[in-house]
Amino acid sequence: MKHFPSLGRMLCILVLFLTWNASAQLSVSSNNNPSDLAARLVGPGVTITNAVLKCPNGASGTFATGPSIDEVGIGRGILLTSGQVSLVAHSNDVPGATGLNGASGNADLDKLLPAPTPQTFDACMLEFDLESIGNQVSFEYVFGSEEYEEYYCSQFNDVFGFLVSGPNPAGGPAYADLNIALIPSTSKPVSINTVGPPTCGQFATPPHSFGSPGPGDPAFYRNMTGATTLQYDGKTVLLTAKISLKACQKYHFKLGVQDASDQRLDSGVFIKEGSFKSSPPEITCPANKTINSDAGQCAAKVTYGNPTTVSDCPVTTSCSPASGSTFPVGVSMVTCKATDQLGNTGTCQFSITVKDAEKPGIVCPANTTVSCEMPTNPGAVGHPVVSDNCGTLPPGFTDATAPGSCPNEFTISRTWTVTDPAGNANTCLQVIKVEDKKSPAIICPANITVTCDTTVAKTGMATATDNCDLSVAISRKDIHILGDCDWFCITERHWTATDDCRNTSKCVQTITKDVTPLIEGALASGPLKWGQNAATVTLPPGKGACVVQWLPYSGTTPVALKFDDAVADADCRLMTNPIDATGRIVNPLLGEAMKLKIFVRLNPALGTTKLKDIPCEMHFIVRQALANNPDVNELLRVTDLTLGNVNVNLLVPEHAMHLLAVLKCVNAGRTVCKP
Repeated sequence: MKHFPSLGRMLCILVLFLTWNASAQLSVSSNNNPSDLAARLVGPGVTITNAVLKCPNGASGTFATGPSIDEVGIGRGILLTSGQVSLVAHSNDVPGATGLNGASGNADLDKLLPAPTPQTFDACMLEFDLESIGNQVSFEYVFGSEEYEEYYCSQFNDVFGFLVSGPNPAGGPAYADLNIALIPSTSKPVSINTVGPPTCGQFATPPHSFGSPGPGDPAFYRNMTGATTLQYDGKTVLLTAKISLKACQKYHFKLGVQDASDQRLDSGVFIKEGSFKSSPPEITCPANKTINSDAGQCAAKVTYGNPTTVSDCPVTTSCSPASGSTFPVGVSMVTCKATDQLGNTGTCQFSITVKDAEKPGIVCPANTTVSCEMPTNPGAVGHPVVSDNCGTLPPGFTDATAPGSCPNEFTISRTWTVTDPAGNANTCLQVIKVEDKKSPAIICPANITVTCDTTVAKTGMATATDNCDLSVAISRKDIHILGDCDWFCITERHWTATDDCRNTSKCVQTITKDVTPLIEGALASGPLKWGQNAATVTLPPGKGACVVQWLPYSGTTPVALKFDDAVADADCRLMTNPIDATGRIVNPLLGEAMKLKIFVRLNPALGTTKLKDIPCEMHFIVRQALANNPDVNELLRVTDLTLGNVNVNLLVPEHAMHLLAVLKCVNAGRTVCKP
């Protein structure tokens, strides 16, 4: 007796009934109409009649799986169960789904079980007659059950059978309830004990008690624990059954499933819709035929042979138009059809070509050369002149294009063809040469003066148009004309527009970079001064342009400032402090100090940055002159002391050289634009 509590069983059954078809991925519908169920199995070349259903109400029906979850393994078809189809479409979360139909087993299915045959229950059997125009039919199915896996290898050996009766095409004894639902490559019927997991279930009984040799074949079994749409605990993979038949002969088929030993824990078989398939007759037409038109006519009387057929059933053939008909000049199609006894048809076609004796005449338009932006259609470059004895159809043309030296230059060889009603054709050739000799038109952005940003986003992008090229390539090249671009420079941006045929146009944009406005911004809060005591250099507001003239410096030897308080004058002179012939200051120590003090004025946070946080090597001579844990402002203070020390001019002490090195390191990578 199965270990399945009565109250729990009833609750499970109730839950399953309440949730019938709750899953959106597997839907089932009860159907006890034998003709409808049988009709769903019919595929090409098969006829089913005299369908009978021997099945309790609610044990048969149809099913369809969803688009994203197909735990059955078949898209749609019919379902036969030993319980109720309404219990099948549910997540696998009930210990044992059971539909108690109170029906008996089936004697034909009993024969598929090993001896001693147990008592069987709740058989569901669909029977019908079948005729096929081919010599073989096949169907696909999946067997599933709630008996898996606890009662695997037990007396609860529910079984499925597909029994066939009728003529044996091999000439031997007729088929008599021959079961073709077998485990692949074996003679074993599909049942609980013939296909399943590698080991027997927890409630299994020693196999010899029920005629089973032990665990069945696991290769075709799938455990369905955790399934979200299928209630059965286990099922087979998609299996195929097939059988050879005599074409156009009647066979009787029986499809059935039943419980063994008790009525609990349902089993069912899913059979794929349209599984039963065969083939229509094959027909081969006579070869295509060509004949000249009858004298003085634009038509001919034509006879042809009969088509050939291949079919397992007697067929009738017909062709239209019939042999001996009159065919007009040109190409006519003859359609032949073969029809077998079941109404299945096969068709083929062949052509009858009747030629007229004279080709049409055709004179092409003159060859021509056009620019690439001009149209090349016949309305622009000409139509041919045509004539024919039987009348002509409008001429047509095909173009063969040969590329030229660039994408917009090519040669069109236009072949004009005129065809008369008989299919006679004549051609002529027109050559159309397409050229691209026009340069694109380019417009440069306006000349511009910028402070820092010389990118195209700031200074503008050239634009270009072309007669043929919709995406003209625009390139640019910057040519440095004058100045140091950290301070002041003039750049010519040469723009070039090039079309696909390498025609070019150029224009020049002048870009002036001048950081004077930034320096004047630094002077807005007051003048800048370098040095000390009576040896100083002062840059007052309004003299930012002097820095652009002075820098970069031209000398290499650091010296102190001259003994005077120099203030930038109208000509940017610094009294006795030397300036070279180009207007640049000579003293590198003053130059680096000038840059750093401007950077700090523009970026005050730089002044309070500790020197230890700037990766610069520092000679101990410089370190001794600085306060503890110095910042950039402290470095500028010591630099001003050094610039104001006139003794530096006498000895060029090592201190000044090392100080210059530190200033260069701190200034490295900084500009007025990015202090």
